[in-house]
Amino acid sequence: GRVSRVGAGWGARAAAGIGFAAGILLIGGATIHGLSERALEWRYAVVAQKSGGLEIPVDPALIDRGRHLVTVVAQCTYCHGPDLAGRELADDPWIGKLAASNLTRGQGGIGARFTDADWSAALRQGVNPVGRSLLLMPSAHLARLSDRDLAAVVAYVRQVPAVDRVLPERRAGWLTRVVVAAGLAPDLISAEQVSGLAPVAREIASGPTPEYGEYLVALGGCRVCHRGDLAGGLHPLSLPGEPVPPDITPRGELGRWSRDDFARAMRDGRTPDGRTLDREFMPWPAFAGLKDLEVEAIWRYLGSLDARSDPAPPADTRLARGVGSRSRG
Repeated sequence: GRVSRVGAGWGARAAAGIGFAAGILLIGGATIHGLSERALEWRYAVVAQKSGGLEIPVDPALIDRGRHLVTVVAQCTYCHGPDLAGRELADDPWIGKLAASNLTRGQGGIGARFTDADWSAALRQGVNPVGRSLLLMPSAHLARLSDRDLAAVVAYVRQVPAVDRVLPERRAGWLTRVVVAAGLAPDLISAEQVSGLAPVAREIASGPTPEYGEYLVALGGCRVCHRGDLAGGLHPLSLPGEPVPPDITPRGELGRWSRDDFARAMRDGRTPDGRTLDREFMPWPAFAGLKDLEVEAIWRYLGSLDARSDPAPPADTRLARGVGSRSRG
């Protein structure tokens, strides 16, 4: 009777509600997939701007400079492995499959087929040979490479031993697609970051200067963790339990350190209060290879970040206090 009719009506409404919700989810999922796929597969016009004029002489000094940049300053080995043959970065149903490329000339590597122009585009512009953006490639920082340092990096990578390692094809999981579609982590799309950068000087004089220190900080990717203003704080996608990157301007704890304190932290991973820096998040074992001139330059640059009117302590004892549009096609 009446109860059965009410039950039937409720069931019909419930079915309609479930169908409506399923339709919304389906449309939302299709939208997310479409937006993320468009971003991941977009071909950037910068690929047409690649220059084949990069000169890479066979020069032991240049190769040694490249080794220093790759293993110490830019730490390409952090993602691509100590042998530069790449490694899997993620294999998760939600994140997907992400891998750092095999840079060698071995099977599965890109070294045998990359031209000078391809290397330049990947490092400075964040795109592969067909113009698609690389993922998680710090090209926004490596775009600062001087012409000679770019040549040095390529010269070094080209002569590393070939390693046969075939890595899995990239597959974006749903969490990655949501993040890409919503623009929550713009540093995932390397080319997108580079396309908005102002032109940078192609040469830099090495020396214990703030200018050279800024160059080294850029190549070292310090802003990836310590944020754009180097004032620290967690990234929106920081992992649970990840330590908060500290403020490394004079406004933070670093302002109370001496230059020797800073050098010790960079090389030994020890802070003045006796803490050992977590090498998983602060790769100080590689930074231990920095030259004295480079440590001095970085120190002076960090000291120049906070312009203040109060008298500054001497530069040799305390941290001195001183001073995008898209191109697609």
